Amino acid sequence: MTYVFECLSCGATTDHAERPAGCPDCGGPLEVAHEDLPDALPDSDRTDLWRYADWLPTEGLDLDSAGAPPASMGEGWTPLADAPHLAQEAAADFDAAGPDCLLKNETTNPTWSWKDRLASVVVPHAVAGASAGRRSDGADRIATASTGNHASAVAAYASRAGIDRVVAFLSPSSEPPHHRQIRAYGGESIRLTDYGERKRLLAELADCGWFAAYNLDGRYTGQPYVYEGYKTIAYELVEQMGESPDAVVVPVGAGDGLYGIWKGFRELAARGVVAETPRMLSAESTERHPLAAAFEADAESVGRDEGPEPLSTSTMGTTSGDHALAAVRASGGAAYAADREAVEGAIRAVGRDGVFLEPASALAPAVVSQAFADGVVGEDDTVVAVGTGAGVAWPGKTAGAVGESPTVEPSLDAIGEEVPFGLR
Repeated sequence: MTYVFECLSCGATTDHAERPAGCPDCGGPLEVAHEDLPDALPDSDRTDLWRYADWLPTEGLDLDSAGAPPASMGEGWTPLADAPHLAQEAAADFDAAGPDCLLKNETTNPTWSWKDRLASVVVPHAVAGASAGRRSDGADRIATASTGNHASAVAAYASRAGIDRVVAFLSPSSEPPHHRQIRAYGGESIRLTDYGERKRLLAELADCGWFAAYNLDGRYTGQPYVYEGYKTIAYELVEQMGESPDAVVVPVGAGDGLYGIWKGFRELAARGVVAETPRMLSAESTERHPLAAAFEADAESVGRDEGPEPLSTSTMGTTSGDHALAAVRASGGAAYAADREAVEGAIRAVGRDGVFLEPASALAPAVVSQAFADGVVGEDDTVVAVGTGAGVAWPGKTAGAVGESPTVEPSLDAIGEEVPFGLR
């Protein structure tokens, strides 16, 4: 599919083959603008993200006979499950039935999170050479930074793409499952004592010829392709439901995932595939909620929130993107923040619906009750909470929600003293 990069700030377009770091006219952020999209979602036997190849930026990529980059691992097309316990929790304080709640279970992606969607699109474009007749500037080494999920996905897809040198700088708050996961994929995981230095280190590596799969000022990082990976969630929801949901709740750090999903719904509406687009609801922690603060203050831009580090490590950034704020407003949505108690309650509620979420993912179901109380979500609405990452990768951060397993003597009497229900 042919495309250009379009500036989110001024609307100017530029050639994607130039690999610009930002808009040449104003320096603003870029997104992919397709020159022509289909009028219908695909009738395809593929059950992965690349079933939407005709809706994705494939120009210049080396695709296999099935129409996907060789690095693809079957990411996407994740389950959409009923979440009755979440619905009950949402209306627990009201004499009313709760909304119809569904969970988009992104934990079933190959590396356990929705970051596989962006890696599946970003990494092939990173390693691809420039357009015909120009010097190839495809990456042969990749560096990134992450609290865990992003680095795991980049390491896996880089390895699949034949990249032997991958370095991931990790936050001190990251946990061992991610460290080992990255190393299993062949990458080097380095936990920094000061995570605030990650951008400086990545810029220095970029000067040495590394591709930085992380948003850096003044550097080409493949950022426009990030939204392309996330937007496929919107396509899947429409196919799985037969229509758009009334609301979609998304955990927010930088806000790229929320914006990407909104971009997908916008594209579907523009092509006449759907008549209505959903309200986009953002979910942050009460410790750090720059997007919610900007929304409540009716601010033009998202500021910073230097509050204490939250339980939701994956969304611990002190600021968010103006593109996410614009998506919330344009969709008629709202921005919320959840405290630790609500997040841990959401982990348990969704767990009873059969999915174990990490704290950052649990932000989405945790704010559904607020949206219901505000009337942003009604009894007759269908709301989708996007579960972005798996709780198994965060044993320390989830212990407060689910507790630790006791060690007891092997007798029913001893065991009965530890469980809250009778054994006899």
